[in-house]
Amino acid sequence: MSKSVDIKIAQFTKPLNLEQSIDSSLIWEIFQKNNNEVLKHFIKFQQTWVNQAYSVFKDFDTYLVLIYLINKVFLNLSDRFHYMSFESFYGQERLSIDKINLIEISKDLNIPKETIRRKVNFLQDQGIVYRDGKSIFLNVSKISIQKPVTSIGLIATCLANFSNLLSSQKWFGDKINQESIIKFIQDHFTVSWEYFFRFQIPYLVRHRTFFGDLESWNVFGSIALVQIRELIEKTQKQVVDTPGSFRDFYLYSLKHKAKRGINASSISDISAIPRATVIRKLKAMEKKKLINRNKNLEYSMGSQPAHLKGLEENYLIHQKLWSDYATTMYNLMKHSKLKIN
Repeated sequence: MSKSVDIKIAQFTKPLNLEQSIDSSLIWEIFQKNNNEVLKHFIKFQQTWVNQAYSVFKDFDTYLVLIYLINKVFLNLSDRFHYMSFESFYGQERLSIDKINLIEISKDLNIPKETIRRKVNFLQDQGIVYRDGKSIFLNVSKISIQKPVTSIGLIATCLANFSNLLSSQKWFGDKINQESIIKFIQDHFTVSWEYFFRFQIPYLVRHRTFFGDLESWNVFGSIALVQIRELIEKTQKQVVDTPGSFRDFYLYSLKHKAKRGINASSISDISAIPRATVIRKLKAMEKKKLINRNKNLEYSMGSQPAHLKGLEENYLIHQKLWSDYATTMYNLMKHSKLKIN
């Protein structure tokens, strides 16, 4: 392996030093009052992101370990008040990872240490992570498989649509369009994506912990999406009342009887998870009453799952943290040293 090229980085004169920050509780209040609009874009983004993540290795845990290591690079840059653009980051040959501590990764991702060891060894076998003397490097050319080109566009759509809702509030100011958000993320990629991973990695870990594996969560999510989208459509047409909060919306979606569910083949087609694996996951979740099956072999969310409280708590935590992430991005774009001019 040839020597790494010099990293061209921009530097903060100080930490982000927000001049006047938007209060996250204000954004959370608006989000809850407009849960249909918020969820519509959030769901589309997450489904695309998750399916693309699975397609890289056909294994969620390996991908989770990879983005954890990538985020260590982002954190190392931020600790020195540095950031890199999208073009600069993916233009590098290699970037240094401070260290790989299997126990630390296992604890942070709630995955057994031996599983982490196997995933890291796989990444080394693929040449994605490698040692050079006592140093550990990320081979940037090898991680182009997870370049978040589509994700940046989708997350910018989410943030632009949310800003439309928020722009009616004097404390928020002008809305920000999608093109400006895409450019901001691309120009300040490592700091923007570090904050995204601060949301997304714990989001994945909580789902993995609850369902036992991320493949089961993705199968459940495919079922939930059918039900949630139908409920959103009905509330928009005023066929049913609009839920007043994210908690109400979640409970509504569980009790809502969709006209049709979704079968194993369709879930496999959407998620790219093999049909045999999908069927195994469906059977396990049916036993736990997380899902129901009708006479047409179509699945829907169970109205009274055995672990309802855990599902509800996870859902509310995720929506609140998504609101906090959006707040951080708006503050970066509006009130930090990096702000859009």
